[in-house]
Amino acid sequence: MSPIAAFFRVPGLDPVVQRSYRREQLTELTLPVALGLMEGGFVSVVAAKAFDVPPWVIAVISAAPMFGNLSSYFWNHLAAARPKVPMVTLLQALVLVCVVAIAVTPRSEVSTWVLLGSVVLARVLIAGIWTVRSVTWSLNYPRALRATVTSRLQALASLIIVLSTSLAGLALDTHPESFRWLYAGGALIGAIGVWAYRDVVVIGEKRQQVLERRGQRDPGNRNAFFAILRSDRRYARYQWHQFVSGFANMMLEPPLVYVLTKQIGASYAASIGIMMLIPFLLNLATMPLWARYLDRVHVAEFRARQNLLWVIGVVIMFWGAWTLSLWWLAVGRFVCGITNGGGSLAWQLGHNDFAPRDQLSAYMGIHVTLTGVRGAFAPFLGMALYLGWDAKGHVPGSTGMGAWLFLLAAVMAVVAWRGFHVLQKEIGPRVPTR
Repeated sequence: MSPIAAFFRVPGLDPVVQRSYRREQLTELTLPVALGLMEGGFVSVVAAKAFDVPPWVIAVISAAPMFGNLSSYFWNHLAAARPKVPMVTLLQALVLVCVVAIAVTPRSEVSTWVLLGSVVLARVLIAGIWTVRSVTWSLNYPRALRATVTSRLQALASLIIVLSTSLAGLALDTHPESFRWLYAGGALIGAIGVWAYRDVVVIGEKRQQVLERRGQRDPGNRNAFFAILRSDRRYARYQWHQFVSGFANMMLEPPLVYVLTKQIGASYAASIGIMMLIPFLLNLATMPLWARYLDRVHVAEFRARQNLLWVIGVVIMFWGAWTLSLWWLAVGRFVCGITNGGGSLAWQLGHNDFAPRDQLSAYMGIHVTLTGVRGAFAPFLGMALYLGWDAKGHVPGSTGMGAWLFLLAAVMAVVAWRGFHVLQKEIGPRVPTR
């Protein structure tokens, strides 16, 4: 079997699941062309250069995925005891409507609001897709293969995003107005992925719906947000350490866009390359390695090993921001990208190592919602700390932290790494089997 054929097939899967896996692969070959255009690293550059938006708009766009994550618990309750695939398909189709909206947005006084509304709504819908799809992955793929399978799907999506946004960046440098055709074309290609996902089959879904229906009727309200965090102290601590680490990561995104587009004045290709292409390429290259490791260990141990590398990358980016060097910013982004390849896997699958089967959606809902909470204000705080409050006239004369913000983020990441390390020691070398 050729290496390419081996990549597209996972031995050990049930034949029905294998067919569904191929349908998901077709979705990941097409839908990410549209989703990549809604990624913060791409659309924020388009907003800054094509629409010349002010800094606060860049912060809102960076926070948009987190606004979406705040809706996770809503999606969790909406999807409970219902078929998952039709719901995911509907959400995917609505995301494409948001992509089309940007394609037809005129340059006028309302263009900024149309742009923001489309991005935020799309991220709310994407959060629903993540929340609901995580249940299908938990049911279809056994624990020993789950990270391997999902890493291949995500690697495929990352490859498509890298290729499509690379070409888009080059096209925008040549013809800035071509962003309208890019968004319209992306929506059209993405529609193929929506069509493909309709035929995904979820093994054991009927039984899962019964469990979810019982959970909804639970008189003890055991699936409630705070009830789970009170009863599962280790999961609560895991979420706290992720909160600190994720906050540090999220508050750097808007300042990094500002440094590239406003202070350095980098081109579309260079800005998109550092903001998006480097992280996604590293996701693609390192995810299979991270997946094999995550299949063997508890997610707490995985996080304890993975977080330290991110600290090194942030320190390198500090030097790049301090010297306004594209080269050092790219190197730092490269190191962080290696870490993020594993981080995206742990983000999708980590809750499975804590959650009982009948509470998979509830645990994922907590995780995604807390991601939204930190992301709803971390990008704004990051931009305010970087520029100083004088950027909006609140404290005239304030100059902000500037590049020192990156060192603050590194310190926060060290605190999170230490927390994961302690939690790992308590849990021990146990490898989850479910």
